[in-house]
Amino acid sequence: MKKTAVVFFSSILAAMGGLMAQKSNLAIPPNASLELDYADYEMYELQLRNNNSKGLEVKVVDKQTGEFVRGFGLGPVGKVEVMVEGTSKIVFTNTSGKTARLSVAFTEMDAKKVMAANEGSISFTLVNPSDESIPLIIPNVMNPNLSPNSKSGVDLKIGQDLIFRNRGKRYVLFTVDESIQEGQQIDVYQLLEARKKELGLK
Repeated sequence: MKKTAVVFFSSILAAMGGLMAQKSNLAIPPNASLELDYADYEMYELQLRNNNSKGLEVKVVDKQTGEFVRGFGLGPVGKVEVMVEGTSKIVFTNTSGKTARLSVAFTEMDAKKVMAANEGSISFTLVNPSDESIPLIIPNVMNPNLSPNSKSGVDLKIGQDLIFRNRGKRYVLFTVDESIQEGQQIDVYQLLEARKKELGLK
């Protein structure tokens, strides 16, 4: 049975007066989930580092409804930055049989500045309907590992490349453009298979 622990950091961080990049080291038991809720902040960024040889599942969900907002697989020894709104919380799931260790650095963000910086971005969902993990590279953003049968929400600017590796070489999977609609779901597995065929890759 998967267990969930809920951790609240709001009171600790409030006492620190909103200092930047507060760091924590978390331990997630085998086959369990850990929730973080920085309840007193309108928006914040978490810098995550997976200190394990196994991947972790990362999801941002709405606090009230539990509805999925965005998520991705964080690969072994992977690093990523994820933005979380005050109406949401973040959930880490360890599906391995060993305790997982995760480093988390917290930075409070100015919501208005973030929204201004994101102008020209499109919010859409990367879908992996297959039973295989799909590692991707999004230069200067993050390197998500799409877990099997998962959905990962992203906010990317027009012109942003999404890249995959094949036999040690990098290839562009697709480039974000005006043809992608707000809220659209993109089947990454189907797109990847078509792109490999187009490039003559095995």
